[in-house]
Amino acid sequence: MAQTKKLARFEAVPSDDGATLTIETEDGASFELEASFEQLEIMADTLDDILTENDDAIEVKDKQEA
Repeated sequence: MAQTKKLARFEAVPSDDGATLTIETEDGASFELEASFEQLEIMADTLDDILTENDDAIEVKDKQEA
């Protein structure tokens, strides 16, 4: 398994078939990926799920602290 690196920059440029994603790590390495609309939707849904879970956790903490 590859070593986990920290994200420094992310860019998505629309294309006819989806988007070109550029990912750069803190150590300066970068790479481009072509993603289809279907893949972009899966990524967006996954990120939305993660963010929603985080929002729920923050709301629970806020209510407990109040």
